[in-house]
Amino acid sequence: MRAIFLLIASAGVALSGGAASAGDAEAGRRLYWEGVGADGLPVKATTRGDIEISGAQFSCVGCHRPSGYGGSEGGIYVPPIRGDLLYEESKGDRNRIFKELFLEAQGGDFWSKMRDPRSRPAYDDASLARAILGGVDPAGRKLDETMPRYKLGKEDAQNIIAYLKSRGGEPVPGVGGDEIRFATIVGPNASEADAEAVVSTIEAFFRWKNLHTKGDLSSPGFSPLYRSDFLDSYRNWSIDVWRLSGEPETWGDQLEALYAKKPVFAVVGGVVAGPHAPIADFCDRTGTPCVFPSTDLPQTRDVAYRYNLYFTRGRELEGEALANYVVSRNKGSADIRQFYLEDRLGSTSAVSFMSYAQMRGARVISEGFSDKQKLLEAASACCESGVDAIVIWPGASVAYLAPLVVPNKFGKTKIVGLPSDAVAYVRGVEGAAAKRLRFAWPYERPGAVHPREFDVRAWMSARKVKVVNQRLQFETYFALTMIEHSLQHMLGDFNQEYLIELIEHEAEKNLNIGTHPSLALGPGQRFASKGAYVMRLDAESEGAIAPDSDWIVP
Repeated sequence: MRAIFLLIASAGVALSGGAASAGDAEAGRRLYWEGVGADGLPVKATTRGDIEISGAQFSCVGCHRPSGYGGSEGGIYVPPIRGDLLYEESKGDRNRIFKELFLEAQGGDFWSKMRDPRSRPAYDDASLARAILGGVDPAGRKLDETMPRYKLGKEDAQNIIAYLKSRGGEPVPGVGGDEIRFATIVGPNASEADAEAVVSTIEAFFRWKNLHTKGDLSSPGFSPLYRSDFLDSYRNWSIDVWRLSGEPETWGDQLEALYAKKPVFAVVGGVVAGPHAPIADFCDRTGTPCVFPSTDLPQTRDVAYRYNLYFTRGRELEGEALANYVVSRNKGSADIRQFYLEDRLGSTSAVSFMSYAQMRGARVISEGFSDKQKLLEAASACCESGVDAIVIWPGASVAYLAPLVVPNKFGKTKIVGLPSDAVAYVRGVEGAAAKRLRFAWPYERPGAVHPREFDVRAWMSARKVKVVNQRLQFETYFALTMIEHSLQHMLGDFNQEYLIELIEHEAEKNLNIGTHPSLALGPGQRFASKGAYVMRLDAESEGAIAPDSDWIVP
C-alpha cells in the first residue's frame, strides 16, 4: 500500500509540475489498448482491493471501449474517460446516463449507484493520475472497486494521460448542426434489381425518419418519452449512393474521391457482388463504420475492432459448414471430390472447404477450372463414376449447372454439395437427384416465424416499397434500425467508434427480422451470425428446402 502511495505522490508531483507535456500519446494508446507499458511489459494492477492482475488481462479498452465513452455491462457503469469530458466539471447530467437508467434492464444495486450524486470538479493532470493509480476522483470519492488501480511509473502515467487528453473535441465527419450524412455503396456487378431494392428501402426509411424528426422539432413542448430533452441531438438524415465501376483494384481510389467531396458519418447497407476488401480497407483507413453490407465475400482477416460489420463470413462460412457436414457423414477413407470455378467466389469457397475438411482429417481431391464447360464435364464424369461426395463451387454464375443436375447424372454418388445460391436453380429437381443434393445455407429456415417480419412487411407496404428481394431488403432494414437505435442512445455524442460499440450492444436485442436465426455481436466481433444449416430439397416444405443438419457453427 505504501508503494502505491509513493507512486501516486511522485506521479502527481511530476504531472502538476508541467511534465505532462512530455507524455507520448502513441505509447499511451498502446497502454490503453494492450495494457503494455513503455518498457514493453504488461503493467500491473489490483482490483477489488487485493486481486493482482496484469494489463493484458484488464486493459483500459476492455471496459472504457475504443471510443472512450464507456457504457454498462454486468450491472456496472463504466464512465466516459475522453479528455474533453474529464477536463471539464461534471454536474451529473441525466441525459448522459439516460440510456443506462431507462433503456436497459438493470438490477437494483445499479439503479441505486446511478442515483448517487455524480458531480465532481474538472480533472487536471495530477488528479487524473491519482484516479488512475489510486482510484480517487477530484472530489475525493473512491471510484468503483472494480476499476483496476494501476501501478504505473511516471513515464507510463504521463503517456496514458497524454493519450486520454488527445481524445475528444475532434471534428466528426458527416455531422453538421442540423444534418448527418450517410452513404450506401453499390458495386458494379450488382444487378439493377438488387441495387434498386436496396436504394428504395434506404430512401423510404430516410423519408420516414426525417418526417418524425421534423414533427418533434416543430413541437418541442410535446414530449412523450422525454424526447424534448434531447432535441439538440436531432439531425436530418441524408443519403448519398456511391456507385462503383471497373475492377475492385480501382474501388479504393473511387471511394476516396467521393469521400473527399462529401464525407459521411457511416456507410449503411449496400450491395457488392464481388470482394468487399477494397471497401473495407477504405472504411478502416478513414474510420468510417460500414454497417451490414450485403456481400458473399466480406473482409475476414484481421477484422477485430475494425470498422466493418457483417452478417456472416459469406462463402468462407458456407465452405466450412458444408465441409463439416460432408466429413461428419463420411468417416474414414471417404472419397471426397471438389470442383470449383477459378473466380473469386469459387476459389474462396473451395479454399475454405478444403482447409476445414483437412483440419478434420479428411482427404479431398480438388480441381479448379477457368472454363465453365470443362468444370461441368469433369464434375459429370466424376458423378457417374460414383464417389462418396462431390462438392461443386460454380462461381458467380450458377445456371450453367442445370445440365448436370436436371438429368440426374449423379450415378452412385451419395452427396452433391452446392452453395446457397444454387437453390433457386434446382428447386424443381425430383427423384434420386433431389435426395442427393445438399446446400450450405447461412440464413434462417424458410417458414420460420420472427414477429418483427410482419411489422417490417407492413412498414414497407405502407410506404409503397416493393419487396423484390426479401432477404436483401430485410437485411438493409436491419442495418438501418441498428443505426437508428444507436443514434438514439448516442444522443449528442457523435463518434464513429461509439456508433460501432452501440451496435455491438444492440444487435442481439429484439430487432432481428428473420434473415438469420440469431444476430449478436460482442466487443470487437464483426460477424453477427456465426453458423449455417445444410439444406436438402423437400417439395413439402416452405421454400421447397428443409434442414438436413443442426445449426453448424464451424
